Amino acid sequence: MARYGLYIDVFKCLGCYSCVVGCKNWHKIKPGTGSRRNIMDITEGEFPNLKRWLFPVSCMQCDKAPCISVCPTGATFRRKDGIITINIEKCIACGKCVDACPYNARYINLNTGKADGCDFCSDRLDKGLVPYCVETCPGEAMVFGDLSNPNSRISRIIKEKKANVLKPEFNTKPKLYYANLHIKKDFQIKGSVNAGS
Repeated sequence: MARYGLYIDVFKCLGCYSCVVGCKNWHKIKPGTGSRRNIMDITEGEFPNLKRWLFPVSCMQCDKAPCISVCPTGATFRRKDGIITINIEKCIACGKCVDACPYNARYINLNTGKADGCDFCSDRLDKGLVPYCVETCPGEAMVFGDLSNPNSRISRIIKEKKANVLKPEFNTKPKLYYANLHIKKDFQIKGSVNAGS
């Protein structure tokens, strides 16, 4: 069984928001109602020695997902292919999954009144397509694929580029890997900048 993941090369990310806008368009998420994908904007140092990092953050598709364990109705669940998604028919919008996510990757969608988050565009995957964020990225900063296959492009590039997960201390075993991201370990995943949010 595939174990899907996403690789992001921060040096190739243009901070253009194509992934955010593409995601919102594909999933019909109206401006001002939240987003499945956000752009982190982190500045470190003091003038004139500044470093600025722009990179996308979304559901990390954790192997140890706290959002699943706190959901009282089973609305947040893992599909047979390992992808975490939400059954909006079962969701009661209690917000427990939103609060449990240490990556601030969940939100209550004001269009539906239900919890929402990235599911790697599972409807597109079911048709043999890649997630929309990957397809729309003009810098080709993202690679999607099967982490369980050591010969897959994503597995090879993660190893080659020595990509890491965000906040390994959370011990959630996320499946989003970042290359060329050299920020202080104590940075906060909050205050994301979001186009049209």
